[in-house]
Parts: sequence; structure tokens; C-alpha cells
Amino acid sequence: MNRFIAVGTLALLSGCAVNNTLPERSITDAQDYLMPIHVMVDDPLRAAPIRNQLRETGVFRSIESGTGKPGDYAVLIKFKSERDLPPFPVVLLSAATLFLLPLSQSIDTTTEFSLKHDGKLLKQYNYRNVTQKYTWLLDQSGDMADQNVNRIARAFAQDVQRDGLVPAEHPQ
Repeated sequence: MNRFIAVGTLALLSGCAVNNTLPERSITDAQDYLMPIHVMVDDPLRAAPIRNQLRETGVFRSIESGTGKPGDYAVLIKFKSERDLPPFPVVLLSAATLFLLPLSQSIDTTTEFSLKHDGKLLKQYNYRNVTQKYTWLLDQSGDMADQNVNRIARAFAQDVQRDGLVPAEHPQ
């Protein structure tokens, strides 16, 4: 009986894993950087995190904001994200059990990337990722949103790298 209580306590205290519908993508190493791209995001609150996640992929020479000059590569990102929080009675139940009842939270994100060169559409990429995590009542779960955007950014970078629409920038 003591072993069961100890295992149950460890399970509650260890936290819960995050589930994603978009699989983890691996970026191919030992390749030249792709040409710099200019990133425009329709959601001003998510623009900086998306650009930062694209920088972290290490695929592009640089990530700039805005439309760029003629001849530059640009990507227009339409970003839509919805959070699903637990119903209020479940929150009250969690509080009544002294926060031992984990709560389910999810983020459903759909993103459309329109890759352009000289104003001409090269290709459109669409991604959807649903991130779900069981969290404690007072957990802010900020890493959940970061992981959600990270998976989408890595998927886009890998697909652009694989398609070869943006040429590699060879060091001079």
C-alpha cells in the first residue's frame, strides 16, 4: 500500500508531458544557410516569437522583419491560435482538492506561410498543431505556447530546405 501511495505521489508531483499533433521535425545539418528572408506576421503579438523561432532553426542566413527590397525572399504568415481552458467547475474542483487535480489546457494553432520572391508567390505552406498539456492550477504553461510555435517554425524551415525554393547562400 505504501508503494502505491509513493508511486501515486511521484506521478502527481512529476508533472505531465505535452502532446503535439505535429511531429517533431529534424533539420538537416552541414548545409549552407539559405538566403535571408523577410518575415511579416499578421499577429503583432506573435511576430517576434515566430521570427525568433525561425532564427533558432539555423536554416536561414538571417530573418528580417518587413517586406524587403526587390529581389529579396519574403514570407507572409497568417497565424491563428486558440486556447482551450478548463471549465470553471473543474477549476473549482482543483482548488477544492488543494490543487492536486491537474487541469487540461490546449492550444490549437493554424498557420499559413506564403513564400514569395520579387512579389511572386512561390509556394504556400499550411500547418496545424494542437498542443495539449495537463497542468496545475497555478502553472502559467508559457512553455506550451513556445513549443507550439517551435514545432511549426521547424516544420516550415525543413520544408523550405527540402523544396529548394530558396537558394543556399554560399560563403564568399
